Amino acid sequence: MGALPGAGAGGVGGPASGVGALPGAGAGGVGGPASGLGARPGAGWGAAGVPGAYGYGAYGAYRPYGTYYAGADALAAQSAAVGAASAGYAAYTPAMYGGNPNAWNPTNMTNSSLYANPGYGAVAGQLGMGQQPATYDYGSNVVAQPNAVYVNGDNVGTPQQYAAQASQIAASGNAQPDPNTRWQPLGVFAMAEGGQTNPLGVVQLAVNPQGVLRGNFHNTTNNSIAPIAGAVDPKTERAAWTVGGEKTPIFEAGLANLTRDQTTMLVHTADGRQQQFTLIRLQQPPK
Repeated sequence: MGALPGAGAGGVGGPASGVGALPGAGAGGVGGPASGLGARPGAGWGAAGVPGAYGYGAYGAYRPYGTYYAGADALAAQSAAVGAASAGYAAYTPAMYGGNPNAWNPTNMTNSSLYANPGYGAVAGQLGMGQQPATYDYGSNVVAQPNAVYVNGDNVGTPQQYAAQASQIAASGNAQPDPNTRWQPLGVFAMAEGGQTNPLGVVQLAVNPQGVLRGNFHNTTNNSIAPIAGAVDPKTERAAWTVGGEKTPIFEAGLANLTRDQTTMLVHTADGRQQQFTLIRLQQPPK
């Protein structure tokens, strides 16, 4: 499991997520470096004495549950590698929509390019949110363990409770928006597993003034495109969405994350567990 940092099965005497008084402070398992952050509880995959659980993830990705620390250098390197191969990804163009009648067809856009990055200030102003973004750095200040999720060091509930919150946020955007509403493009992102450079999908997102999310997901495992529906919670600034009318998996990122060039995100699986991925902003393809 070397491609997934910190996802090893655990060293002698304990799992990858650590032994001792500081949860997550142990050495990494076979194939990965130490996944813990010491003072931040539970940055590894599993609780003390229990190897990290594995699950069948979103769109065919078999990967471990939980979060792991992904530093800025690692994200930048992954972003560069994914971006270098982006010419082979689906381009969000009129031709694409014409060939995919089930896709969400964007109209009334505030920017002619779906790939444009509006920046957090513009999006926050549109949604009536504060100019100081809420931080969702999954694997750092948001940590998912087998029995608890920590946000800024505070236990905010079980993984299932945290997933249920994301489900409620996503479902709040299911109603049909006013056909005359204006949509702010948030961009187009490759979605990749930790350390991987072949994305599992390409995500296109837009938001309206009521915080409703729409867009499309290109599943690169079967080359299909399906519409996205979801919403942004104005209080917590958590954005959550689902694909193709399904209730799970649920995709989550902080609103501010969606204005970055590369960022971490979560996928909540059907059993209420969390899996961490990377979103990497793609540039407008040349015409």
